[in-house]
Amino acid sequence: MKFLLIALTLLLPVLAHASEGEAALPAQNWSFNGLRAGWNKAELYRGYTVATQVCMSCHSFKYITHRDLMRAGFTEAEVKAMAKSMNMDLNAPLLTGLAPADAQETYGKVPPDLSMMNKAREGGADYVHAVLTGFSEDPALIKEHFPDGLPAGAYFNKAFPGHAIAMPPPLQEGAVTYADGTPATVEQMAHDVATFLQWTAEPERFERQRMGVFVLIYLAIFTLLAYLSKRAIWKDVKGH
Repeated sequence: MKFLLIALTLLLPVLAHASEGEAALPAQNWSFNGLRAGWNKAELYRGYTVATQVCMSCHSFKYITHRDLMRAGFTEAEVKAMAKSMNMDLNAPLLTGLAPADAQETYGKVPPDLSMMNKAREGGADYVHAVLTGFSEDPALIKEHFPDGLPAGAYFNKAFPGHAIAMPPPLQEGAVTYADGTPATVEQMAHDVATFLQWTAEPERFERQRMGVFVLIYLAIFTLLAYLSKRAIWKDVKGH
């Protein structure tokens, strides 16, 4: 249920009468960025925990299966155990148990699929993290942006455009229990699930980058050989 609210935050228009434009997104330290970038298995598993225990009560990841997690470093035995714990087939997409008709009746729309969420919003993981951790009940801050008070049914969020959103804070301290004992703070859960959503959006990221390196090496060697061939050919031509 809570992650339906996250999706509404990410996808629906601002519920506000402030028009201040996009808020600056604090850049986070992501394991999938930088020179030593890669998928951090521990982070992905924690993000998977949040996604499956919270998100999938309403949302699906229809482009992802448990077997796909092997591309991120999980063994076949591990993903089989993960799938078994959810009573799912290893090759089945991660689909919510919420029937579309029930979702339509309860929420007025079918909750969106989250597989590509980090690609759907500018800022990607930084945006998701900022929204999930951007709620505030500070009266002075709220009054600064909304002198007449927040719109009815809205909540203040520092990162959301317009700052007023139609959802309460979706993550609560201790909402899940991490297998590795990591404290499930709001900050930690937001970071982990944003990392997981980055993986679901582009599981081929590092395979593609490695292929790019090989292509560049091939092109460099081909260019060098072409240059040496040219020199040898023209040397013979000039000699005659």
